[in-house]
Amino acid sequence: MMMLGLSLMGCALLGAFFNWRSTLLFCVVVGLIQDPLRKLTPGAPVFFVGFVAAALAAGWLGAMTARVRLTPTVIYGWSNGLAAPFSLFCIVLAAQSLLSYYRFQNIFFPLIGGVFYIAPIVAIVFAHQIAVRIGTPGVRKWMWFYVSCSLVWFISIYLDASGVRLPVLGEVGVGQIIYDVGSPSKANAGFYRAAEIAAWHVATVSCFLFILLNGRKLSVFKSVCVVAVVIFLLYIGLSTGRRKMLVQVVIFASVFLFFFAWFLKGKAKLAMVTAIFAAIGIATVMSVLEPEAADTDFRGPSRSAQVGGSKLEAWKDRGLTVFESIPERFQQLGYTPVISAVRDFGVFGAGLGAGGQGLQHFGGGMNLVGGTAEGGLGKLTLDLGLGGLAIFIWLGAVVLKLIWQRLGVLAQASRPHASLAFGFTAVLVANVATFSVATQAYGDVFILIILGTSVGVILALPAIAANELGVAQAMAKNVTEQVPIDDRWASGQSPTANVNLARSRPNAPPQKPLGT
Repeated sequence: MMMLGLSLMGCALLGAFFNWRSTLLFCVVVGLIQDPLRKLTPGAPVFFVGFVAAALAAGWLGAMTARVRLTPTVIYGWSNGLAAPFSLFCIVLAAQSLLSYYRFQNIFFPLIGGVFYIAPIVAIVFAHQIAVRIGTPGVRKWMWFYVSCSLVWFISIYLDASGVRLPVLGEVGVGQIIYDVGSPSKANAGFYRAAEIAAWHVATVSCFLFILLNGRKLSVFKSVCVVAVVIFLLYIGLSTGRRKMLVQVVIFASVFLFFFAWFLKGKAKLAMVTAIFAAIGIATVMSVLEPEAADTDFRGPSRSAQVGGSKLEAWKDRGLTVFESIPERFQQLGYTPVISAVRDFGVFGAGLGAGGQGLQHFGGGMNLVGGTAEGGLGKLTLDLGLGGLAIFIWLGAVVLKLIWQRLGVLAQASRPHASLAFGFTAVLVANVATFSVATQAYGDVFILIILGTSVGVILALPAIAANELGVAQAMAKNVTEQVPIDDRWASGQSPTANVNLARSRPNAPPQKPLGT
């Protein structure tokens, strides 16, 4: 079994190298099979989590041999605001790497810590260059492939929750115990290495399904299938024991409708529509998870457990508490860890990787920094220091501004392309919110690649829209960007069309063609 898995992984790496445009598909395959393979390997070595990075690297090398430009400057609008904060951020990463090695005398700290920041950047640039070539059909193909494979993988979570015991099921190591669902209960991970990772994929698949099905007319049979899948996802998500997936999905839905109301329906309806949707989303979750009337005190064992209720009822009781615990959790894991990080390690932080996931295998983890790195701001302060945190926020704000401009332009040019951009952006916003209070899942390279890919696709969608709408139609809609109009540019020939896809810069000078 393990040899078969390793052979499949080797084939995926070769496939990514020789067919680099399909690298994102190969990353899905490797990202899913690496955890079961790790569990089947004696000692469950941690290096298995980096195999998906190897698949991305193989595709990157394949693109380089095809003479594809893979620097951030290929992204339209890069020179207008992104270059300065990105350059400073790279300097901060280098300086904090040296500080980390000097402080801990362990090369794994800066190496593992650097992956968290570098992997998404690599994925953004690479996904951008892939997306402008494969267009929306290729992007949707990748999304469907990820959703389909993940739905099959989620069956393992059901088996894990049902008590099936196999070497490939369950969390790596001792596993996590949930204490506030009545009696202590094991978190369920299925094929994934941790329940936190499994829950993240359940939430993301739910969001991707919404994006893919939005605006499509479904037959009665397909509608029934969609309802069945939604029920399955809700059940599986609760079975992991990780409540944050509920918040992630609700935030995604609310943000998506916000974009829809703001850009497509006009500002007059924005507040009402968004508020109604958010209320309906939260109310729906709470109604599904609603316990008995006496089950209002979640500090002790739940009533379902006391009267011999099912384990799922206990998970439902716990799921209901997620929204009421947000304010307290934000205080404990939002700004408080920043104060703790400065108090314990100074304004320069502890060094790159000090707050990284997986460093418990190399002498780091909670034994070194305590719970400071559990919240997003605390992790960033530990890794980058206060100055680095400010630069990181600056860089994020500039990227957000660039994305916001893309959304506005796409909304005027093409509703289908805008809807796709709204969906990916809503996924990112939901993840920023969950990262701010819980960073555990974001040490996973596969997750970082998916998020980086989402950003890359958003930034590429204006060029994709101009190609797919046709140059004349795009120009008639005042949509501008210099984009390729056929595929010959990948080999060095660069026929281009000056199509305005950033109306915030209508007089911008011509830029170099993408991919040259």
